[in-house]
Amino acid sequence: MERQDVINTQGRYIVHSNAERQKMLESMGMAAMDDLYKHVPQHVRLSGLLQLPTALSDPELEAHIRALAGNNQTLYTYQSFLGAGVYEHHVPAVVDAIAERGEFLTAYTPYQPEMSQGLLQVLAEYQEYISALVALPVVNCSCYDGSTALADAIWMSCQNKSTGDRVIVLSDTIWAQTQKIVETYFTGRPVKLVTIPADDDNGLIDLSHLEKLFIETAPESFAFQSPNCYGLLEDTQSIVELCKKYNVTSILHYHPFLSGLFVPPGQLGVDIVCGEGQMLGIPLSGGGASLGYLACTEPFKRFLPGRLVGVVEDIFGNPAYALVNEEREQHVARERATSNICSNQALCALRATVYIASLGNTGLQNLARLNADRGHFFCRLLESIDGVERVYKAAFFNEFVIKLPCASDALLSALLEQKIYGGVALTRNGVDNNLLIAVTEVKSRADLVKAATAFRVAIELLVKGEP
Repeated sequence: MERQDVINTQGRYIVHSNAERQKMLESMGMAAMDDLYKHVPQHVRLSGLLQLPTALSDPELEAHIRALAGNNQTLYTYQSFLGAGVYEHHVPAVVDAIAERGEFLTAYTPYQPEMSQGLLQVLAEYQEYISALVALPVVNCSCYDGSTALADAIWMSCQNKSTGDRVIVLSDTIWAQTQKIVETYFTGRPVKLVTIPADDDNGLIDLSHLEKLFIETAPESFAFQSPNCYGLLEDTQSIVELCKKYNVTSILHYHPFLSGLFVPPGQLGVDIVCGEGQMLGIPLSGGGASLGYLACTEPFKRFLPGRLVGVVEDIFGNPAYALVNEEREQHVARERATSNICSNQALCALRATVYIASLGNTGLQNLARLNADRGHFFCRLLESIDGVERVYKAAFFNEFVIKLPCASDALLSALLEQKIYGGVALTRNGVDNNLLIAVTEVKSRADLVKAATAFRVAIELLVKGEP
């Protein structure tokens, strides 16, 4: 007896039959599918079939994907001293365990608070934690990343002036990629960006030059970064005092770990604090997704972009969480909105919340000290190599710049052969022999001693002219 098919899959994945398609074409007065595209010029239309490879079976496809993934250079097999805004940190297992729960993983803007108390509570706790870290009362539920957070912070500082150009002074020691984002944000807007370079000797903002710029330009705000792009700690208190003297809004792009070592910026009088949140429990993932945080004083609250979560009362008089101050947002104010950010990085904010909660105050302090210790330890090891010296002598935090007796690109290539990403090459005064090196808590002292030996051998060979 001939076998009969017991499972009929024909048509399961093809929505319309040929007869149905023909009926639709006839209703439009057309005879064939090609008639739908007659308005498209012939020279841009595809002629013939795409030259695609032969289809693979499931096992073949899995093997192909594994082979592609095997080409990746991961930090499981490579050591990295890269930084420049994105850093390798240990992420506690609890962060992934909670962030991968289904009710959080697909989180969307919680417009219906009666169905979203869990997510709203997490976002409220995120606001509380960031507020405590930077000592400012108002925090939004996240920005896209640290760069867009700074751009939004600058635009906030412009809102009190309704007409005319706004002048913004921008420190040149903010990350270069962040400066590019800021420039893009303000293209076509009535904002003039004025950049102040760092002092060439110490890598920090020259306060006398800054005061002169304030007098000449009368800016709305001054934006700076600490640690700056060289890893150096700016004199935040003196900068804030200067800003207040000339009625300039102070905006700080800030590494949150510093609050484990120093007085948080809000206590120093900074008006707006923002920064990159990737180091708060978010993996590198090839550079994203990330998280930007943004906090401010009360006077800037109505200009703050993004969601705000607050405590309200439900119909029974019980405390509950809900979105608040929504009159600022685009779904309410439309074209007059001061906030045009929606769900954006809620999942990353959740990760940051769990990360900070898992550390606690003592954990954050210990982590900050460990990062500082590892950075200074590795710096001393490298300075012991003949011809290597630290470029800037000011205080730094887990990132520093060294001057080499050889070309930085040549050293990086030599180290890469030993599966070490040695840092980020910098050009200074037209010379390509500077290296920005980042060190975090994931490197043990033994790791750093071994890496310093690799640096030493590679540098000595390059100085001798050997490959």
